[in-house]
Amino acid sequence: MDNTFEKSFTKAQQLQGISLGSFIASVSFSAIIFTLEVLAFLVIPKRFPDFYLLLDLALMITALLFQIIKKNWKEYIATNLVRFDYYHEHFDRYFFRRYLRSLAVIFTPALILIPPILIPLNYTKGKTAVLGVSGLDALGWSNVGLDQADRYWAHLILGLLFIVHVCWVIWNELAFYVAIRQNSPYAALCTVLIESIPDNWMSEKALTSQLEVFPGVVTAISFNRDYSLISRLSERRERLARSLEIEEISKIRKAYRAGVQKRDKKSNFPKKHRPANYKSRSLFNVFAWLEHEKVDTSIVYREELLKTSKEMEFHRATRERFPLLRSAFITFANPLAANIACQTVIHTSSGYMTPRTIPLSVDDVIWRNVNITWKDRTIRTVLSNTLIMATATACVIPVALAALLSQIIYITRAVPWLSWINELPELLLSLLQGVLPPLLVAVLMKGFVVVLEYLVKKQGISSKSQIDLKIQDYYFYFLFLQVTLVASLSAGLTTIANEMEHGALLAGTLAKNLPKASNYFLSYILLQALSISANSLLRFDRLVGDFVLGPIFDKSATQMMTRRRGQDLQWGTFVPLFTNLSCIGFLYAIISPIVIPFQVLVISLFWIIYSNSSILTTERDHGGLFYPKAIKHLLMGLYLMQVCLIALFLLVRDSQGNAKCIGQACLMLFATGLTVIYHRLLSRAFNPLLSFSPTALSEGLAKKAMPSPPFLHKALTSIPAISIPSDDNGMSSARALELREELKSVVISDTDATITASGKIYLN
Repeated sequence: MDNTFEKSFTKAQQLQGISLGSFIASVSFSAIIFTLEVLAFLVIPKRFPDFYLLLDLALMITALLFQIIKKNWKEYIATNLVRFDYYHEHFDRYFFRRYLRSLAVIFTPALILIPPILIPLNYTKGKTAVLGVSGLDALGWSNVGLDQADRYWAHLILGLLFIVHVCWVIWNELAFYVAIRQNSPYAALCTVLIESIPDNWMSEKALTSQLEVFPGVVTAISFNRDYSLISRLSERRERLARSLEIEEISKIRKAYRAGVQKRDKKSNFPKKHRPANYKSRSLFNVFAWLEHEKVDTSIVYREELLKTSKEMEFHRATRERFPLLRSAFITFANPLAANIACQTVIHTSSGYMTPRTIPLSVDDVIWRNVNITWKDRTIRTVLSNTLIMATATACVIPVALAALLSQIIYITRAVPWLSWINELPELLLSLLQGVLPPLLVAVLMKGFVVVLEYLVKKQGISSKSQIDLKIQDYYFYFLFLQVTLVASLSAGLTTIANEMEHGALLAGTLAKNLPKASNYFLSYILLQALSISANSLLRFDRLVGDFVLGPIFDKSATQMMTRRRGQDLQWGTFVPLFTNLSCIGFLYAIISPIVIPFQVLVISLFWIIYSNSSILTTERDHGGLFYPKAIKHLLMGLYLMQVCLIALFLLVRDSQGNAKCIGQACLMLFATGLTVIYHRLLSRAFNPLLSFSPTALSEGLAKKAMPSPPFLHKALTSIPAISIPSDDNGMSSARALELREELKSVVISDTDATITASGKIYLN
């Protein structure tokens, strides 16, 4: 039995690549889905121009094709795709496009240099199918002939050049970001949010005395208060406003159906067409339906809305009586003081007067978290991180199984009872190996994102931008470990158990299976690139929401506008997808250089798609904070590339079984040490400048200091709005006028939408 399994493992270890059919199936599937979504995008905007404001992208692509025909394409690309001015742009959108540009700067020179040299070296006089190397692997590392070990010097030299080039780009991009940030409005913010303030400092006088050591003066101190009562009233008022809006629309629909011409003088609606409630004088309204005293439903909502609004205004006017919370917004006259305050240890006891953050705006504050003590926040963080790690660990098995599917032919050789899979039609087998694995991984990633966002938000962080940055960290490392490392190991899972029993190192096992795993990642890159690009164009989630879920659940114009507006783009889960794809490109740049042309193709596709800023649907601007983090994440891909190349060099043997690349391995190990030193210098040089401004800019910051808006709780500033769709009979105008006179604290509009005689609502 052991001998049988030993032979099976030996067969499984043969470096046979993915079949050309599997690769073509993967590319074809991705291309078909992409083409269908692009065609849908080109058709739908003409039919629903109010939904898709992206037709200008299609016009831009058409103009580019026209300029290519006229041979003016170079000037057009330089004007419309390369040159863009950050001063007139949304910073987050700008830096995302800058990130794509940085990736293009990394991979384009690699495309010119690496594949033309390494692919012929790998293919010429290689092992070919005689020794088990076939398919796309014939173009990669594993095909170099047994007696051609000297060729690996080319792999080493190109690898070192690639490493130097990546390090140069990373340094330049971080320097560029720092220069932009120090000249942006975000460097001149003057307000600091300080949490976990001790009891003896809970007064303006005591807090000012502790903060007067910083340059400038403290111009304002605003302690946060427990406005939970006003928040509940605000939520109730919003629900009443929505209910009243729906009732008013219901009246208009009923009047249309009844063909109303003569209207009640007071309400403009016949009484028999008014929705009614039963008003009871009995205890708890238990027998209201028996008393038969009908009351217009809208009158009930208006009375409750007016009552709630008056109660809210009373509490807002007397908000000083609400209990203080242990956090406050401190506004300095000098922006430099705000930067210094965030970096200085203020209290003698650990945990107090922390965290200290500079909110980007009022909308950046999460008000329910500003009263969490440092002890509670620590407990929340520990529990959240534990659950995140447990969830990530639970994802190992499905990711491994998905990657294992990409090597199903190897598995059938190692496990005899799976031999029936070989009898499947070639097309089905190609789809099973090339399409299904990356598709399953992509679905799993979506599920993990939902869990990750929920758990990070429960940590008690009071800044939305900081939550996005933490999610970006967690999600990138999850993708990097699961999609890259676990999938690489799983692609050769049948060999791992056998090699571990014989004491093989993990690095060696990983390196041996990397050439085979490159085929899986090639499919993954294509599927991710085409699906992300097509979905960005078509906005499938919003399409389903507007034309499937909307007609079912949206009963008012406000609900329709809320759904149409959609959610802001979550940079914390969006950017790591591109970073991980780039790290995969780093890993296989030398091992399987055929990956590089596809990387350049993918980046070019992303560049064209996202050159239109309207596709990046986001209103909030975090000042491009995700950019330096994404740039530094690229170093993880560089480290993995170096470690795997060291292991691969050590595994190289000639026909006599002798190690032939010890020198190359030692040089790559030395380069890895230099990369660690470079990383340390990079962190020391740029980390302090990524979030705060240096004292050398004190004069410039003082001149650019902007008056900070008051950081008031949203319950103190929220204003409900009711949108009544206009109609041909003028009923909505009359109702809007009446509501404006009665509900002074509610914004009433009758111009946002239109209702037809059939009762259908269209947004204007």
